[in-house]
Amino acid sequence: MRFCLLLISLLLGACSAMPPAFEIEGIREVSYAQVSENTQSYKDTLVQWGGVIIEVNHEQNASLMQVLFYPLDYYGRPEIDKPSAGYFIVKSSETLDPEDYVASREVVVVGSVAGKTEVSASYGNTSLPLIEATAIHLWPIAYRDNYYRYCPTCYFRQLFW
Repeated sequence: MRFCLLLISLLLGACSAMPPAFEIEGIREVSYAQVSENTQSYKDTLVQWGGVIIEVNHEQNASLMQVLFYPLDYYGRPEIDKPSAGYFIVKSSETLDPEDYVASREVVVVGSVAGKTEVSASYGNTSLPLIEATAIHLWPIAYRDNYYRYCPTCYFRQLFW
């Protein structure tokens, strides 16, 4: 009986999609549109957002990562097949490794809304929501293609078997 309970505990623990750093109390379900429209009322609100990395710039004491926002699915993965709402900037006090944090990588960030920041784009300057990162999770490179393309039923077997 103990063995069965231990086995069930291990199997259920393996189903966790996000690292323990993302199990932070106080994360609010706030949409990108809400923060974009009224950043001041959501200042210092803890959010969990995800998307695809566009670029990473390094400053003296921080790294700034521009991310194309996508809503997260049940498991915390960016739903890249859904429409994007826009861009946001992630400020990390840690230096983000340029080998890992490259364009087109999927990422999930937990952090507090710090306001808006001005970014120059090809069509002019724009202001984007700024998130002060508490935790950053990079999804493996092309995990969708490498795993599910060759075994379409593996996704469901992973969930239910």
